[in-house]
Amino acid sequence: MKTRILIIAGLILLMVQSLPAVEITPDNINFKQKPTVSGGLSFNNTFFNGSDSLIKRDPYMFTLCGSLNVNLFGVELPFSFALSNTSKSYSQPFNRFQVAPKYKWVRLYLGSTAMTFSPYTLAGRDFRGVGVELTPDKWFIGAMYGRFAKPVEYDPILENIDEVSYKRTGYAAKVGWNGSNTSVNATFFHAQDDSKSLEYYVPAEADLHPQKNTAISAYIRQRFLKYFFVQAEYAFSVYNTDIRVLEELESGGSSFASKFLGKKANDRYVDALNGQIGYQGKVWGLSFCYERIAPYYQTLGGYYFTNDREDFTLAPYLKLIKGKLNLSGKFGVERNNLDNMKANDNKRIVGSASASFSGGKGLVASLSYSNFSNYTKYKKRAYPYYVDQLDTLNFYQVSRNFNAMVAYGFGDSTLAQNISLSGGYQFGNSEAGNVSTSKQNIWNGTVNYGQTITSTGINWGSFFSLNHVDIEVPKMKSLYWGPGIRGGWGSKNGAVNTNLSVAYNQNSNDGIKNSSLINSNLSVVWNIKGIDQKFGNHSLSANAGLTNWLKSDVRVNNDYEFLASVNYSVNF
Repeated sequence: MKTRILIIAGLILLMVQSLPAVEITPDNINFKQKPTVSGGLSFNNTFFNGSDSLIKRDPYMFTLCGSLNVNLFGVELPFSFALSNTSKSYSQPFNRFQVAPKYKWVRLYLGSTAMTFSPYTLAGRDFRGVGVELTPDKWFIGAMYGRFAKPVEYDPILENIDEVSYKRTGYAAKVGWNGSNTSVNATFFHAQDDSKSLEYYVPAEADLHPQKNTAISAYIRQRFLKYFFVQAEYAFSVYNTDIRVLEELESGGSSFASKFLGKKANDRYVDALNGQIGYQGKVWGLSFCYERIAPYYQTLGGYYFTNDREDFTLAPYLKLIKGKLNLSGKFGVERNNLDNMKANDNKRIVGSASASFSGGKGLVASLSYSNFSNYTKYKKRAYPYYVDQLDTLNFYQVSRNFNAMVAYGFGDSTLAQNISLSGGYQFGNSEAGNVSTSKQNIWNGTVNYGQTITSTGINWGSFFSLNHVDIEVPKMKSLYWGPGIRGGWGSKNGAVNTNLSVAYNQNSNDGIKNSSLINSNLSVVWNIKGIDQKFGNHSLSANAGLTNWLKSDVRVNNDYEFLASVNYSVNF
């Protein structure tokens, strides 16, 4: 009876639109396997009450969530829904359908899917169509053809100006060979909009133009002398921003491809280069990385590309004490405005280092440092009839971060104890010319101590936290600190778990006490064991939090806030 009800519920959900994809392969199809149904249902209730009349929040809110997973002959069909007094959503697997059969080294993609051939050509863009991957021995041969975007007409009633699009189709191919020491591959990608796919008027503010793009890349990685390696990838993209334009235009960017092939119409020829060389040993390693992405680099095979960037990076690592101590770092320089066409030059210095230690006897420690600096130079431009009053301006931004943590666990089988200490420091500074526009120092730290009596399931602990902010420009200081205590109990069979915590916090600005408050929280989880397992696993949980501002502090319209939730869930 239960299975029939769940199947009927699944059929109802089939009528609603969906998001997830279904993957079907011969490896998971088994006609001898009986159909199964699993899922879950949860009903959550949230209650709120507070003395501040300015806080506009619903005093009660409920959320009903459910999931259903039907397994037919090894193929899983997931369904889910969510309903609340503010919103609702549903999902089922058939609106975005994917079939991916596989036989030995042949794999076929049908329906809505995504494939990645290179980060500079086809990089995970969703499409609806067909794809294939062949992996005989050490070879890789892949290809795809499909629709990347469907035509969407402009509707002045719906005002869907951000959703208007031309129909876009494309195809791609990749051929590669992966050996033990050598890997090579080449990719080709092409996509184009259909300028006649929209019948009605497209407003100019939509800034929509039919586009065309061809991108090609080549990659090689070679290992030598056991621990050394070198790799490189070069790609170029021919990007047309409006295929309706026939006259020849000056395009931004320059590359070897543009000089070799020549510029046609308003095609934009741009390229990207990524190279790396290094040593990867068992104890230490060092690599040097270089990446250059030309201004305006873009392909229709990806969603987002960062361009106009050149990076130089050095990355070492070191393992000591039989791998218990690990040291690593990354240091580099990044700059933009590669074609010298922007009014601002930006140089960014990146540095980070980290150390971690695991003693194997309850001792764990870590330390990290990072330094990010930006340097921007405003370049004065001269015009015949305009005098720029702003001279050359240098702008600096510096950010330094230190973080440290140490934890130690000790005790025996009857009484387990642990103590931990963590802290951090952050410094930020911005300068325009020789004048500081912002400078701040931030410190934070936490101390924790806890005990667990294993025979009774009782645990308790105490903690202290501090946060101090010192802003020099503009002048301001803030201090937030406070101790706390927590306790809990868990039954031996795991049916009941309770936790209670109380913390005192005080906040002051510029040495003047601003507020002090007490935060209390109580949570109880009951995994109901008395119900027959054929009806699923049931649990009931409750959580309540109360914030009280102390009477000694004057607070307008606010003395307390109370937030509680009760949740019932079943999984079958």
